[in-house]
Amino acid sequence: MYRLYVDEVGTDDMNDLENDDHRYLSLTGVAMKTDVARDDLTPKFDWVKKAVFNQDPDEPIIFHRRKIVQRKAQFGVLNDPIKLDLFNRAMLKIYKQCDYAVITAIIDKLEASRRDKWKEKHPYHYLMQILVEKFARFLVRKNSFGDIMPEGRKGKKDAALQVAYDDVRGKGNYYFPPEQIRYRIPASKLKIRYKSDNIAGLQLADLLAHPSHMHIRACNKHPVSIGKYADAVIGILAASKYDRSSQGRIAGYGVKYLP
Repeated sequence: MYRLYVDEVGTDDMNDLENDDHRYLSLTGVAMKTDVARDDLTPKFDWVKKAVFNQDPDEPIIFHRRKIVQRKAQFGVLNDPIKLDLFNRAMLKIYKQCDYAVITAIIDKLEASRRDKWKEKHPYHYLMQILVEKFARFLVRKNSFGDIMPEGRKGKKDAALQVAYDDVRGKGNYYFPPEQIRYRIPASKLKIRYKSDNIAGLQLADLLAHPSHMHIRACNKHPVSIGKYADAVIGILAASKYDRSSQGRIAGYGVKYLP
């Protein structure tokens, strides 16, 4: 049984698209067996939280990339070079050794807005439909089954995402029939959870989503800046973690760039 943990980078609105901060949206899914998430990833994350941050068992630390980068709250201890080195080495080791596959779909909303066939599409929902299809294909190759756990955005946005999920389960898409999607992903409801739920798989998706987003943009000749640590994360993704065909092809499997 696999679970696809999903997080986003960017915004889903269609305003100020000439600004690069608003132009691109990506969804990253981390496909992992549920027993691996429970028995391997969670204990490893807990070790880091204890060793680096001296985690209080009654006040769990939740990994959040933006707060880590900004050294906010508990992550202020990373201003200590020794703590930072331990954290970076431990996390890179986890990224490399844990068993999971990454699928990232990214859309250039400005370019999409210029094409008639995209004008009625909601960017977040469309990317989720792409992830559902790619995850179903992954499950076929693994001869397994799964469900999907996105990080929730509260209220109407979560309800609208469920509608988009219902749509792709009901209709499939041009490339993949709905019967196969429903067979491989039998749950009719998304397992929407939130940061406060302290789910290791969602935290992993949060930590990998931004490096993956920037890597795909760099591959498409965008003028992005990638730091040394992010480059190390990207190296791990490219070497072994992006989903890929039996011939090793990543494009169309672990990475999808739109439109």
